[in-house]
Amino acid sequence: MPIENPDHWFLKKHENGEVFGPVHFNKIREWAKSAHVNSHDAVSADRTVWTKAPMLPELEMDWLVVVEDDLLYGPTTSGALLEFARLGEITAEAKLINCCTATATTLGETEFFQEAQNEPVEEELPVKSLFSRLQSPVKGDIRHNLQQRVRDLETSVLEKRRRLLSAEETIAKLESRIKELEERIRDFSGLKRG
Repeated sequence: MPIENPDHWFLKKHENGEVFGPVHFNKIREWAKSAHVNSHDAVSADRTVWTKAPMLPELEMDWLVVVEDDLLYGPTTSGALLEFARLGEITAEAKLINCCTATATTLGETEFFQEAQNEPVEEELPVKSLFSRLQSPVKGDIRHNLQQRVRDLETSVLEKRRRLLSAEETIAKLESRIKELEERIRDFSGLKRG
């Protein structure tokens, strides 16, 4: 299915709301294949209507990684899975579920993984300087990333609870002040009548 207005697309990152674009839709597809688009990120052609990235079939975010029996990561692309394997975050034995066909398999059994194993290995680029490595976060395994995400969400919930309690206290004080002022008004209006 052809994408409408392919030259003018935006990507909004879930973590911080940062928006990238406008870019050609193929650039967003490249980002998805290289694991730079996650399942919570959104895309838009007009910056008004945002769609979760996995909902666009053209991004091919068709794979879930089974981290544990009741814990899944994704959906993500085959390119992202290859990147995770290259980084050592998952192995060929990692269990996968194809969202389109609902079939379970392992990474090593997939056609895209087998094809990637037959491709010639490109020479690695020189290692980054220590300074640049300290500035960029080190990617961990999927389980670690999920645990970090849970911690971040818990911190966010605690902060929002704190703000809610503070707002409730402020509301209670204001309501008390309103009652005080209403009583004064009644007293004042009673004096004027008499």
